[in-house]
Amino acid sequence: MSEEDYHPERQLESVHLEPGTIVSDSDHKDKQWKTIKEIGRGAFGTVYHVINQSRTKEAALKIERITDGENLLKIEREIMEAMQKEPTAIHIYDDGVYNEYRFIVMTLCGLDLEKIAILMNNKFSQETIIRVCIRTLLAIKTLHEYCYIHRDLKPCNFAVDFDIHSLHVYIFDYGMARKYVRRDNGNTYMRRGREQVQFRGTVRYCSLNMHRRRELGRVDDVWSWFFMLMEMHAPLPWGGITHPDKVEAFKEERLIPYLEKDPFFRSLLPIVTMLNGTKYAGRPKYLEMYELLYAKLREINGKLSGPMEYDKVRIAAQVSELGDVGVFNEIIHHNQKLPGSKVQHEEIPDGENFLVPETFNFFGSLDPLKAKEEKTDENRKKRQSHVHKKEHDKRQSNVNKMMGIKKQPNSGGKPNEKQSSSAGSKTLPQSKVKKVKDKKPH
Repeated sequence: MSEEDYHPERQLESVHLEPGTIVSDSDHKDKQWKTIKEIGRGAFGTVYHVINQSRTKEAALKIERITDGENLLKIEREIMEAMQKEPTAIHIYDDGVYNEYRFIVMTLCGLDLEKIAILMNNKFSQETIIRVCIRTLLAIKTLHEYCYIHRDLKPCNFAVDFDIHSLHVYIFDYGMARKYVRRDNGNTYMRRGREQVQFRGTVRYCSLNMHRRRELGRVDDVWSWFFMLMEMHAPLPWGGITHPDKVEAFKEERLIPYLEKDPFFRSLLPIVTMLNGTKYAGRPKYLEMYELLYAKLREINGKLSGPMEYDKVRIAAQVSELGDVGVFNEIIHHNQKLPGSKVQHEEIPDGENFLVPETFNFFGSLDPLKAKEEKTDENRKKRQSHVHKKEHDKRQSNVNKMMGIKKQPNSGGKPNEKQSSSAGSKTLPQSKVKKVKDKKPH
């Protein structure tokens, strides 16, 4: 989906379905989903808890009204299909058109992290904070390795598994996601950042790059993750500030002094250094951040596996919201471990060398767009100079008219010849993707 075709500021009307409504694609009636209860709504559709007719699978159904030119579920479907084989990602089960609506059926998640924080009065042990942050970091990295960035990461866009025995933490709501890289025949082609962009995300959790309307890359998702980590330990110092400029100023000028005052935050300052040193095209240091968190976990005698301290409130909330359907009544010990190889495995590399020239069609055949002039620094300066000259000539013309000075005839010089476009003169990066051998943590 082209970025210019996407307008997140448009709010969708909520879609109301009565409990017991049967939803199925108009062309494929063999898959039918029965609504149980509405479980969420937002700018990108309404979400329902559903179950299939044979009562063998529970799922989440997101639905939106069909409008001209709008299909906000398209990017969600695209990402879910790309990650269909990934065990720690949300999967798509079905999609289609029902009456005047589009719908998509996907993995049913449990409570989101924002709801869990409310139920826990935002009081978490350091072990829980680190364990949740390791799981969410892995989820972010996985999304990035599949060529997408989220651009609106916050606690309510992460959810624990509906199965209370699972430790998975899922990212969901891809409405603002963007494809930042392509992979073809073993080669990597990274989308070049735009000079200025519209605001995406949430002021509370967004990076400084978003405050400054700069293009967002992988590192900006990780900045949002870090602010989430902070908030699990203590309220964000800018949490009560509503003016975006004041929030930006705090993040820029007072973040590090604030972190240095708290022993737990102080131990995480190397992460801030890593993020500050990563540019748009750079690859975040996922492995180094994981190793730092894991070392801190071992220092406090914590474990990656085992029950979570929010399990009881999580189960009580699920029973209250969804009833007994699919919810187990006892907690068993979790044996899932986080494989270190997943953290270390590299698909999308680092570096400016993979950026595709602006004159190439990123979404198409990667052929040069000959109708456009490449936006190099040299051409940009020429355009600015031309604009400034036009403005100067216009002002001078107005002054001459006021003073009664007649326009001078052409000096007879030859008009400037049009410069040929540089489109097509650039070549695409032809580097093979490197993969790091798996290495398990101690």
